[in-house]
Amino acid sequence: MKSERKKGKTHHVQDIIQEVRKTFIDMGFDEVENQIFVPEDDVYKQYGSEAPIILDRCYYLAGLPRPDIGLGKKQIDKIKGINSEFDLDEFKKILREYRSGSVEGDDLSDEMVSRLGIDMDEALKVIDLIPEFRSITPMPSKITLRSHMTASWFPTLRAMQDTYELPLRLFSIGLRFRREQKVDPTHLRVHYGASCVVMDDTFNINDGKKVSAEILGALGFRNIRFVRKKATSNYYEKNTESEVYSHDIEIADYGMYSKASLSNYAIKHPVFNLGFGLERILMIRNKREDIREILYPQFYKALELSDEEIAKQVEIDRKPKTREGKKLIGVMKDYAERHADEKSPCKFLVYSGKFLGRKIEVYLIEKEEKTRLLGPAALKEV
Repeated sequence: MKSERKKGKTHHVQDIIQEVRKTFIDMGFDEVENQIFVPEDDVYKQYGSEAPIILDRCYYLAGLPRPDIGLGKKQIDKIKGINSEFDLDEFKKILREYRSGSVEGDDLSDEMVSRLGIDMDEALKVIDLIPEFRSITPMPSKITLRSHMTASWFPTLRAMQDTYELPLRLFSIGLRFRREQKVDPTHLRVHYGASCVVMDDTFNINDGKKVSAEILGALGFRNIRFVRKKATSNYYEKNTESEVYSHDIEIADYGMYSKASLSNYAIKHPVFNLGFGLERILMIRNKREDIREILYPQFYKALELSDEEIAKQVEIDRKPKTREGKKLIGVMKDYAERHADEKSPCKFLVYSGKFLGRKIEVYLIEKEEKTRLLGPAALKEV
């Protein structure tokens, strides 16, 4: 008989992503995918003079340059030693195509196998003979990984402002990468953020406050408190950025994008933005103090065992293996049970005789005063 397959479990971060998606969609927001790769120039367009400080927390992308590879006599001799029929001219052609980009790096060995008539083991041995491959140093680019969703909203809004009817209500959920100095209970180098924008000529910060309260209320947050930030981020209009608190815990941040940042993208309409971290929401809901436990429970979750699970893990470390040893343990156990309530200090001869070819004496002893031979937990079942 075929056993019924057990249903798998979902990750609670993915569960809240679906919950947040439904909340936004039910409120009339359209979902978009924002770009993860953000050119450094975009950060300057949004933050202005504040950009270098912001870029300090960004990861820059790097790539391996494609080296110009020449083959010396010693290398050619070694290659011929691997395969005497090796076609050097065709191999040099493959290397030139690799250099130009018409052959991708992960296709190089496949190209060698198909075009040179050698096997994969030989191809890898030849590649290992080329020092240029082993000495390649990554070259940094001016492309960063998205550290905040705002960095990706501006290009999206610029692309959509003339082709979609206002008001434009959009949301996006995705990863944010932060170059934190360390990972600890309150810091992660990658986490999920949920963000929405409203583009509309008549929309103002008071409307944004109401929308924020409605969204967060739908996610179960009550007693919401709004605190205006004194130091406003450069991509927000002055005196419009606020933090949202629930029970004195910050859960979100919102504001109106600054006119200067919008003009750098030729965006012609006011834009409101709200953003929040999903792991932070789960920390509050589940009353957890370590954000790592939320995203990576397989590494950080505190071990929680029931009494039954603990009991199954408890066993005697060393047990007799011989028949004589098992018999002696039985004698000791029976004697201890019969005299369990004998007052201490006490000493009882349990066995005297031969054991595994030797003469032995076995005693049960309790040296502590004013107790009994066996303690109160000795005869309890686990």
